Amino acid sequence: MEQATNIPPHAAPLYNRFLQIGRSGKNNWWRYVLGIVIVSAFYIVGEIPLAKMAVSSALKHGHTLAEILDNQEKIIDPAFTGLNSNVELILELLIFFFAMAGLWIVVRFLHSKKFTSIITSASRIRWKRFAFAFLIWMIFGFAGQYISMLVYPGNYKVCFHLQPFLLTLLIGVLMLPVQTWFEEYFFRGYLLQSIGTITKSAIIPVFITGFLFMLVHMTNPEVKAYGALTMFPAYLLPGIFFALFATLDEGLESTMGIHFANNLFGTIGVTSSASAIQANTIWTAEKMYPVSDNIFLFAQLLLLFFILMKVNKWELKKLYRKYQ
Repeated sequence: MEQATNIPPHAAPLYNRFLQIGRSGKNNWWRYVLGIVIVSAFYIVGEIPLAKMAVSSALKHGHTLAEILDNQEKIIDPAFTGLNSNVELILELLIFFFAMAGLWIVVRFLHSKKFTSIITSASRIRWKRFAFAFLIWMIFGFAGQYISMLVYPGNYKVCFHLQPFLLTLLIGVLMLPVQTWFEEYFFRGYLLQSIGTITKSAIIPVFITGFLFMLVHMTNPEVKAYGALTMFPAYLLPGIFFALFATLDEGLESTMGIHFANNLFGTIGVTSSASAIQANTIWTAEKMYPVSDNIFLFAQLLLLFFILMKVNKWELKKLYRKYQ
C-alpha cells in the first residue's frame, strides 16, 4: 500500500513509485537549492564540537596551530589529536545528528512532505528488507576480511581489547544508524527524488547521485593517502549501486541495511591509519590495497544485486519506464 500524497492531480503518474511519491509536497527548484544550503549549514554547525575539542586536545599534546592547519585531515585521528578514540568517534557521528535535523526541517517545512516520503514508497518502512540486506552485507564483510587476511597475511594484526571494543560497539549501534541513514535519506532519497522529479527518469538520478556521493567522499583521508584516481571507485561504486537498489526497491530499506552494515564493520572490524573512522576494532591493517579492494567490492555489489533482485522480485523496467 502506497503512502497518501498531495501530488498534483494533473501530473501523469510515474511508473516508479519512489519517484512518484517524491512529487508530493512543494517541489520548486529553488526549494531544493535552499534545502541543500540549509542541510549543509546544519552539517557545518555539527562539526564545531569536534573541531573545538580536537584542536584543543592537539594543542595540549604539543602540536602548533600551524601544524594542525597543515594536517586538517588528521583532526579525526586520535593518534594525532590525543583524544580518546571513542570520544573522537562520538564527536564525528554527532555531526550527522545535526545534519539529520536539518534534513527533517527541510523536508517537513520547506517542502511540506512527510519525512517517510523520502525513505519509502510503501505505507510503512519495510524493516525485514533492512534486516536481510544488513545481514548479507555483514557476512560479506567478514568473509572479505578472511579472504584478505589469507592473501595479505602480514598486513593484519589483532588489536582486540574487550572493554573498549564493547564501548565502540555500543556507540556504533546507537549512533551509526543516524550517520549512515542520513547519507541514504539525503543522496538516495532527497536528491534522487528531486532529480527524478525534474527529469521524469529513474536511471538518470542513479548516476548523478552516485557521482555526487563519490564527490563528497573525496575529502576522506584515504584519498590523500592513496590518491584520487585510485580511491574514487571505492565511493562511486557504492554510490551507483545503492542508488540502483533504492530505485528498483522503490525505497531505501535495503540500502539503509547495507550502508549500516558496511560502516559498522569498518568501525568494529578492521581499520588502518588512513581510514576515515578510527576506533577500537578487532584488526588493524598496516595499509590498504585499493585496486584489489575495488575489484572485490564490485564483485560483492554485483552478487548482492542478483541476490536482492531475486529475493525482492525487482523489475528492471522500474529503471527506464516513465509513466504508468
